[in-house]
Amino acid sequence: MARRRRLLASVLQSLALLFISLLFVLPIVFCVFTSFKESIEIIKEVTFFPKKWSLVNYDYVFARGAKYLKYYTNTIIITMSSVIVTLLLSALSGYSFAKLPFKGSNALLASILFVLAFPLAAILIPIYIMEYNLGLLNTYIGLILPNLLLILPFSIFIMRGTFINLSRELEDSAEIDGCSVVQTWWKIMLPLAQNALVIVFVSGFYSVWGEYTISKSLATKDSIMPISVALTLLKSEDWNYGVLAAAITMSIIPPITIFAIFQNRLVEGMVEGAIKG
Repeated sequence: MARRRRLLASVLQSLALLFISLLFVLPIVFCVFTSFKESIEIIKEVTFFPKKWSLVNYDYVFARGAKYLKYYTNTIIITMSSVIVTLLLSALSGYSFAKLPFKGSNALLASILFVLAFPLAAILIPIYIMEYNLGLLNTYIGLILPNLLLILPFSIFIMRGTFINLSRELEDSAEIDGCSVVQTWWKIMLPLAQNALVIVFVSGFYSVWGEYTISKSLATKDSIMPISVALTLLKSEDWNYGVLAAAITMSIIPPITIFAIFQNRLVEGMVEGAIKG
């Protein structure tokens, strides 16, 4: 009887997880299928699978290839620059807070983490005014810095928790071997924190790639506009849902690719953090 209950519980849990997964996956799949439909089919008939597969929507996007390629290039530059800087700063800061405590470090850490609970809408106008006065509007650095403000606190928290759980004996051994603090961090501690770095990389990539509010406010010129904002330019008098679906499908390929590449390390890092926590 107990075995049957466990089996039933396992089946119900699997069904619940499957249902939740479908809630997230089906809209994406529907968007992909919609991108292969013609406008008449989209408007007149609401079907999941295309009755007639067509590439007309992708032709529309690629006909403006140079323009949309620039949007994708802008997004890649902004995202990768933000993520790379975040990886470096969070690894350094996390190690300092975890292994090199100093007077006031707890208060400083608390003030940094406070940013996580601060609403973006409350600081967007001050950010805009500061960037206007500094001449940073419609520049890459003007979009990278606010994104760092959003993703860096969480990344520092992740890296600090990882370094705290690493054995102190590793540092002592490195010190006996003549390693400096920087050498210990670079050669010993950082390689052991690879899973945490993957979490920081993936979460930061997702956050910056799909970020809209900051980009919409601080990037008003086509030359600097990321793809998340450029998608709204597809609207004329009416939405062309097929073209919009094609552009969205193209824009979600990089995040999906990143997740597919790092999914094993991402899961390992989460499991490792749960076990140590």
